[in-house]
Amino acid sequence: MTVLKRYVLRLFISLKYITANVVDRNNGRIVVTASTVEHSIKNSLECGRSCNAKAAAIVGEVLAMRLKVEGLEQGQGRGIHVDVDKEVEKKGFKNRTKIWAIVNSLKNNGVKLLLEHNDDNTSRPSY
Repeated sequence: MTVLKRYVLRLFISLKYITANVVDRNNGRIVVTASTVEHSIKNSLECGRSCNAKAAAIVGEVLAMRLKVEGLEQGQGRGIHVDVDKEVEKKGFKNRTKIWAIVNSLKNNGVKLLLEHNDDNTSRPSY
């Protein structure tokens, strides 16, 4: 059985680290990952006690590059699904700028994202 939302973006945000994974829901495996835990990313940041939106944007850029290397930037034609409202609800309202920084970074680097919104919830910051 194939899942309609095959590739899904999952985010993990703590006080010190940000991790972004793209999960293949057909087999439950992580296809691509990027995190501020990695030495290559960590050494280029001044993350200190807390990671900010700049670190989140860099995680998004690295994830986009790795998706392109794997040939999955288009999600095999279906795109990569992101439920931003659900992520903001799970991670907390204070982390919404980090979540949007990752999403915008992926979009700016050519990754096809399918954003799922609830119209009653306005979690996106106005620019």
